[in-house]
Amino acid sequence: MKIKRIAALLLAATAVFSLTACKKGWQKGAGQKISYNLTADPATLDPQIASDTPSLIVIQAVYEGLTRLGGNGKVQPGVAEKWESNADHTQFTFHLRANAKWSDKQYGSVTAKDFVYAFRRALNPKTGSTTCSQMFCIKNAREVQSGSLSPESLGVVAKDSKTLAVTLESSCPDFPKIAASAVYMPCNQKFFEKTAGRYGLETTYLLSDGPFDINTYDWNHGKTLRLTHSSTYTGSPSPHPSEIDFTIGSQTDGAAALKSGTVDAAPVSVSQVSALKGIGCTLVSFQNTVWGLCFNTQSDIFKNEKMRDAFLQSFSRSNVLSHLPEGTTEAKSIFLPGTTLNGSAFHPSGGPFYLKQDSGAPQTFAAGLQELHLKSLSSLTVLCPNDTNVELMVNEMIAAWNKQFNNYFNLKSLSESDLLSRINSGDYDFAVCPLKPDDGSPATLLSLFMSGAAGNPAHLNDSAYDALVSDAQSKGGAAGIAAYTAAATYLSKKAIFYPLYYENNYYASAKGVTGIVFYPFHGIVDFRDAGKR
Repeated sequence: MKIKRIAALLLAATAVFSLTACKKGWQKGAGQKISYNLTADPATLDPQIASDTPSLIVIQAVYEGLTRLGGNGKVQPGVAEKWESNADHTQFTFHLRANAKWSDKQYGSVTAKDFVYAFRRALNPKTGSTTCSQMFCIKNAREVQSGSLSPESLGVVAKDSKTLAVTLESSCPDFPKIAASAVYMPCNQKFFEKTAGRYGLETTYLLSDGPFDINTYDWNHGKTLRLTHSSTYTGSPSPHPSEIDFTIGSQTDGAAALKSGTVDAAPVSVSQVSALKGIGCTLVSFQNTVWGLCFNTQSDIFKNEKMRDAFLQSFSRSNVLSHLPEGTTEAKSIFLPGTTLNGSAFHPSGGPFYLKQDSGAPQTFAAGLQELHLKSLSSLTVLCPNDTNVELMVNEMIAAWNKQFNNYFNLKSLSESDLLSRINSGDYDFAVCPLKPDDGSPATLLSLFMSGAAGNPAHLNDSAYDALVSDAQSKGGAAGIAAYTAAATYLSKKAIFYPLYYENNYYASAKGVTGIVFYPFHGIVDFRDAGKR
């Protein structure tokens, strides 16, 4: 099979991937350039705000948090040169590198207070961060974000200028790894307040601490962005490239760009993988997206649970999944295959985590109409990505709906960006929707559906579900697995999200390019250790 042939080309893992090879002959320092394409202009270089992939890629280069992730997926020192925890991993103490400095020397050293300010700012509801749910493991974080407690109540303290203490809600051995995310990166309060709301929008309003800098005129919005080796960065090892050159704009054929030498690394689609055979590229793949049928629980029709039930129980899952897109596999639950809990693989107990086909779906549909005080239902449109196979999947659903409900339904296929825009704005009834969590924990994935969560695809407002997720976040081990499983089961039984397939994502580096690290979530790339041989 074609997929098996492609799989044979890939170096697969589940956490972080480094496009590495023999280091002999690496160029290092002056003159070495790495080229990469950003699909769009970074929306902001503010780590506490950024959520789009282009922004996060650049932030990864110009900032450094407490920790970093290496090519093997393991946590490495960042600004923190070492750390320790108490016996049950509910308290962590980070010791910062003495010579860690800001890119503008007048602001001096990076201190523990810079991290305290960043954490509080990220969770302050006035900030409007859409990625701060990654911080809910910190004591009082959820209450700070909801506005019920002040930011000063957050479980983070600067014990001195170079010592940061973090208290967590419950045991979390993986916290140092989680702290490598952009939202955890430091922010200098004095500089931030000086920018008067423009922080990270231009090079003039950027103060960073990472391995690379952006000079004043090196960001030509919408066209190019150039990073150079930072003269103030003191982390180890020193960055290999002296320059990273980004082009900006949609690039549909990553394989062609690699073959032509336009870029040194690129994301590639499954259909492009075979084009890289025989030219020495290194490939990696991972599954970081689960697609499923999602209902807008605030819509006039699908606010009713019986209507959601009827639509899910009326079609044949096997018929629908006979049209899986190339490079995807069946999703038997909402959880991604690489999900981990406290450093161990997470496997939900029980299942299945979707409603099964039921011959009583027409009766359920009729009961839903009655509860909505409707005699009939006008035609509805289901949204989906513009992939031929996904359209065939949806057509299988529509055929069943038309037949069993004596109605007519149709589909509208959209680009992924337009699809997400419609879903996020609530301008839809139901859609084949992607879930792309910020990390591999079950908490982050399930938190997407919590009341008030930014980007909540179902626009769900359900206190019972919120309580299930909150309960799960306070537990570990077998109890944690059971609690997260209960929350996922709730989504299934309430017909909120119906898992369909996991998407494989592929990345490639050009021949001789080594040391580029790809994070599995958000498509983030780390260039610090990149090299050419």
